[in-house]
Amino acid sequence: MRYFNLTAIAYWLIPARPVRELLSEIIRILAEELDAPRFEPHLTLFAVPGSDESARKLLRRIKAQRVHLAVRDVGFSANFAKTLFVRFESNEALKDLTEQLQQAEKSRAPPLSNPHVSLIYKQLSPRAKSELASAIKFPFHGIVFDCIKAIRCPTPTRTRADVESWKVVARRSLHQ
Repeated sequence: MRYFNLTAIAYWLIPARPVRELLSEIIRILAEELDAPRFEPHLTLFAVPGSDESARKLLRRIKAQRVHLAVRDVGFSANFAKTLFVRFESNEALKDLTEQLQQAEKSRAPPLSNPHVSLIYKQLSPRAKSELASAIKFPFHGIVFDCIKAIRCPTPTRTRADVESWKVVARRSLHQ
């Protein structure tokens, strides 16, 4: 079966250091061990059709602060884009930022129901995913996200080539 992807602008929250470096290292190790694509750790807020220039303008206009999210657990699914992931508790700061971005984009994307940061994109057996999820433990209970990026990407993400085609088109630091 042949799939046709559309391109979109995805809005990502990026973890602050040193957690970003730890997550990057976990992603690197999993990618090397399981022959999967490498990618920047991120929490996808939503994706919409749009231009690179409109994304740059939107990120210049928003008024946003850092977002702190509590870690729930490590989960997995059958979805390629959620193979293995760190799941977070949502909060008002995350909801407010997402709503502000969606209003500026005039987006009708559904509310973010399962905030997460993926650790690998790869088709794996349910047993392998379960074993990996139970083996990963974090030395922290929450993560601060201090940057938002706009990414040009195929949607939906279904393959390694899709992941490797992602391109940052805009970024904005978030302050306290």
